[in-house]
Amino acid sequence: MVPTFKIKQKKDILADIVNELLSSTTESQFYYSISQRLRGKTGKSYQNRDKLLPEEGRYEELEVNGPADSRRIVINMDTHELYVTRDHYKTMCYAGKLNF
Repeated sequence: MVPTFKIKQKKDILADIVNELLSSTTESQFYYSISQRLRGKTGKSYQNRDKLLPEEGRYEELEVNGPADSRRIVINMDTHELYVTRDHYKTMCYAGKLNF
C-alpha cells in the first residue's frame, strides 16, 4: 500500500504542482501545465524496479526542478494516478487521480 501524499510546509512547490496537475480537466490542459511548471525532463520512463508502486501499468517520471532536485512526480499512464517522492525514490506517496 502506497501512503498518501501530505503537504509538509506552507509554501510547497511540489504540492502546488500536484494540485495544478490534478485540477486539469483535459489531457491537453494537463500537458500544458507540465510544460509550464516543470523544468526537468518529462515523459521519461519509470521502471518501478523497487516495487514501490503497484506493478500494473506503465509509469513516466517528471523532474520537478531539474535532475539535481530529488523531487519527482510519477504518473501511471494507464490509470492516470499520480505519485510523488521528495527523496529520489526512497519513498513514494499517492497524490491522486487525474480527472480526464
